[in-house]
Amino acid sequence: MNETDATVVRLEGPYAWVQAAAPAPACGSCSQKDGCKSAGVGGLLDEGSSKTRKPYILRLPNTIHARPGDAVVIHAADGMVIRAVWRAYGIPLLLALGAATLAMVATGNELVAIAGMLLGLMAGFLMMRAKGLDSSRSEPILSMSFKQTSVITVKGH
Repeated sequence: MNETDATVVRLEGPYAWVQAAAPAPACGSCSQKDGCKSAGVGGLLDEGSSKTRKPYILRLPNTIHARPGDAVVIHAADGMVIRAVWRAYGIPLLLALGAATLAMVATGNELVAIAGMLLGLMAGFLMMRAKGLDSSRSEPILSMSFKQTSVITVKGH
């Protein structure tokens, strides 16, 4: 799981606006020392140059009832970003390409292939909505929890 420390900046209804405190380390699933560069999906939780990295402020569901100033940890479950991209773009794109290919093979007409592609794309988005895979009804990609702090007590003489 990818994690990075953050601080709650403000509350807005059931949401908390949090600001990442520092770049997060790489996920550990590969030997890279910095964030994921494969398929261009790196970014939010990447370890980048702190000189060029702008602070990220995110709106997350405030399921932990955090208050402004609270130290929290932002979590992104392994593979969640790829699954979200697949659901949002992969399925509709595959249906669009499949419908365009079938239309082209069946008719040999490019205009019919374009119409098939558009119908396949529309079918993909409608299927995504019907199965509840649209972003308005799905679980958030990121979540947060309170940051655990260590307390050290020193016994005096």
